[in-house]
Amino acid sequence: AKTIQKKPDKTESLKQGQRIAFIASFVTLLLAVAKAAVGYLFDSKILVADAFHSGADLLAIFASGFGLWLASRKKTEKFPYGLYKVETLVTLIIGALITWAGVQILRDGYDKLFLLAHVKEFPVLPVSVSILSVITAFLLARKEKDVGKSINSQSLIANASESFLDIFTSLVVLAGILLAYLRIPYVEGSIIILISLLIVKLGLKNIWTSLLILLDANLDAALQSDIEQDINRIYGVKGVGEVMIRQAGPFKMVECKILTSPALSLYKAHDL
Repeated sequence: AKTIQKKPDKTESLKQGQRIAFIASFVTLLLAVAKAAVGYLFDSKILVADAFHSGADLLAIFASGFGLWLASRKKTEKFPYGLYKVETLVTLIIGALITWAGVQILRDGYDKLFLLAHVKEFPVLPVSVSILSVITAFLLARKEKDVGKSINSQSLIANASESFLDIFTSLVVLAGILLAYLRIPYVEGSIIILISLLIVKLGLKNIWTSLLILLDANLDAALQSDIEQDINRIYGVKGVGEVMIRQAGPFKMVECKILTSPALSLYKAHDL
C-alpha cells in the first residue's frame, strides 16, 4: 500500500520559515556580540567592522522572520488579503538602516586607511572568532537555502545568499587580522572599506527588491511562461490572455485571462 504524504499547508510552511529565521537571528546575534566584544578588547577594528556586518545580516534575518510571523496571522475584515506584504515593507525599512550603517563604516575605514594597527601579541581569540564565523555562516546558509526553497520565501533565500557571502567575508577578515599582526600597511583600512561596501550593497539590494515587489513588478518571467504553457495544455482552453504575477510575502499571486469555446456552458467554463 502506498503512503500518501499530506502536503503542508501555508500556515505550517510559514511557521517553519519563522523557526529557521529566528534561530538564525539568535545565532547571528551571539556571533555579532562575540565579534564586537573581542574586537573591542583586542583593539581589532576589522573584527568590530565585521560585527557591524553581522548586525546588518541580523536585521535582514529578523525582517524575514518577523514578516513571516505577520504573514501567518489570520485574515481579518480590515485585511481580507492577509498581511503578506508586511515582510516586504519591513525588509525595505531595514534595508535603509543597513545602507546608512554601511556608509558610516565606510567613513571609519577611510580614516584608518593610513594608520598601522598596533598588535603586540598573536591574536588567538580574534582568529578563533573568525574561524567560528566561517563555520557558522556555512551551516546557516545551507539551512536557510533549503527551508527558503521549500516554502518559497524570497527573504530566506536572499539571507542564504548573504550567509554564503559571509563565508568569504569571514575569510577576508581572518586574513586581515593576520596581516595586521604582521604590520602590513593599508590592510586594516582596506578591509574595513571592503566590508562597508558589502554592507551598503546588501542594504541597497534589499531596498530595490522591496520597492519592485511593493510596486507589483513581475520578477519571474520564466514562471509566467510556464503558466501560459501549462494552461494551454488543458483540454477546452482556446488561448491565454494576460498572465500577471505579483509577489506577496512568500507567496506569488497569479491573475490570468483564459479563452474558452463560446459553446461551453458557464459552469463548465468555470471548471477550467
